[in-house]
Amino acid sequence: MCAEPDFSLRIVDGSPPAADRVVDAVRVLPGTSWERDPLADVGDELVVIRPFADGPADRQSGTGNGKGKAREAAERLLRELARQRATALVVAVDRHGAAAVPAAIRVSAARLSLPLLTTTKSLQQWSELAPRVREYRRRHAEWQAEQLAALLNRLPDRLEAADAAVMQHVADWLAAALEGEVLVSDPQRGVLAASPATAAGTFAPLLVGRSVEPSGAVSPNTRFVPLAGAGSGAVLAVTASRPFDDAGTDLTRHAAKVLGLIDQAGRRHHQVADSERQLRLSAFQLLMIGEEAAAQRVMAPLAPGLLDMESLRVYVIDCADEDREITARLAERAVADHALMVRCPAFNHLIVLDPARDGASGNTYDPSGLPLSTPSETAEELRRIVTSLSSHRMGGSRVRQLGEVADAYEEARNALAQASRLPDRVALGEDRMHLVDVLPPKTARRWAGTLLHPLLTLPMSRRDQLLRTLDLGLEVRHKAAGRLLGVHRNTVTHRMNTCFDLLGLDRDRVLNQIAVSTALKIVMAHGHDDLSADPEADFAAMVSVPEVRAWAESFLRPLKDDPRDLPRTLRAWLENDTHVESTATALGISPVTVRAHLRTAAPLIQRELTLDLDGDTLPDDDDHVLSGVRPLAFALHATTGRPHLPSRPVHA
Repeated sequence: MCAEPDFSLRIVDGSPPAADRVVDAVRVLPGTSWERDPLADVGDELVVIRPFADGPADRQSGTGNGKGKAREAAERLLRELARQRATALVVAVDRHGAAAVPAAIRVSAARLSLPLLTTTKSLQQWSELAPRVREYRRRHAEWQAEQLAALLNRLPDRLEAADAAVMQHVADWLAAALEGEVLVSDPQRGVLAASPATAAGTFAPLLVGRSVEPSGAVSPNTRFVPLAGAGSGAVLAVTASRPFDDAGTDLTRHAAKVLGLIDQAGRRHHQVADSERQLRLSAFQLLMIGEEAAAQRVMAPLAPGLLDMESLRVYVIDCADEDREITARLAERAVADHALMVRCPAFNHLIVLDPARDGASGNTYDPSGLPLSTPSETAEELRRIVTSLSSHRMGGSRVRQLGEVADAYEEARNALAQASRLPDRVALGEDRMHLVDVLPPKTARRWAGTLLHPLLTLPMSRRDQLLRTLDLGLEVRHKAAGRLLGVHRNTVTHRMNTCFDLLGLDRDRVLNQIAVSTALKIVMAHGHDDLSADPEADFAAMVSVPEVRAWAESFLRPLKDDPRDLPRTLRAWLENDTHVESTATALGISPVTVRAHLRTAAPLIQRELTLDLDGDTLPDDDDHVLSGVRPLAFALHATTGRPHLPSRPVHA
């Protein structure tokens, strides 16, 4: 009402707060009636009087102390208004200001906590204005109903859709309704919503060190209200263009309740989503160690039947330095319930396990005997996502058995090097032949089974655990392998050392690691003949067949266009355990030249030679990443006889 010019109302400075008092009606007390007549019920009424002067009743009685009696009458009136909880006392004056109100009235009102206002309208005008108060209340009630309807229209249809965007919609609504600024913030999470965007700066000085009281008021125009919901420190801060009335206060409280529910729903949704992500990651980690049945049990409550597949492809999306969550939300919509997507615990990657779907012909097979399949609709959606994001790339595996997820993951990750050089930045594993595909299976099985004999003869549970860890630990650094397998990096290191000790090979030699890694790939692809070591296992016969020679020449052919004899540098680099300084000494060139040759060679052979090129010491306990150097070493050996790969294990 104070904002309505027709009423000409002002709150007297120093008066108890009146902004949120309800006005049901107006009571006009004419003349001096308020000094002598008893009051009826005045609850929630605005009582309008003229102030006393020198005490008219006393002047008539001639007592000479009329002023004192007028003060007593004013005291009785104000005490009765306070007792009945009248809305406020309005004093009709010629001009606004505390000085126009008798001091006795001001003092009593302050002592009794009775709101005090002034008006420049006469009592006669107020008698005419009284009916308009009801109309004003009606219009205000309609406005409030419209605002509440607008609030409801901004709420989502589904609880899981209650997110930050909905919170921002509510903040925008409240700011428009109160013609002010709105901020929703949390001491731990920062700004949750702001309208306008500059609201955070407006409230910052007021929020510092502030504890929100239940009343939430700091001034007639400002409110701080805690959001509903135990455990949340979020606060709704509002500053309006006019003092808060009952409707504005109600809207603010409703908004705080709604925002609190949205916040609770959002936090609960995030908790559930985090739990589901952990379940998916656990299932993936179980598949990485060959525990298909356990992985299926883990996923059954969340996505029944999702892992009931015989074969699959694995896709790895490299999000570079971008925010992975943005891509993850796009990928989750593409994957839906048709595939398993996890956030890689080791790299800024997304990993998707997509059930393979046989091609239309049904009679075309890859070298491992699995039917070839065309990429699924899910894969095509992932491709579209990657091509729309210029910093992203994706690698995909060939079709693999469910029990070969670790191999499929490695294959997809290796394809990333090739993907970065393709127009759409997407590469699949079958886009090029692999070493294991061209090795003669029978000879390869015999050699690999002999090399790994001490591991293959262990009890099954121990054997499988060591082989899976050894395979992944030779592909990625131990810290990353631990995260992918769900174990500590020290556990990975211990298992790796155990394996090389059993094999009787020096783990620090890169060529030994290459031989062991290749043997593992052969066993996983082709199995092994028996559990007896074969001293006659012929490594030379395995790598000298025409198919291997043709593969090796094709692999190295891009290097021959460079005049700097890159194969010579690469051979020496491998023979010197990938140490740049030792390689430079052996070749009689500078370390800078060695690094330049390596950087040139990597894109030519479409492999990431990610061994440390900027120093001689590798991070993470000198772990070597073999996905790039393994085929390089075999290609060089098959064509030149160097580097000399260990053809016989020590135990043989």
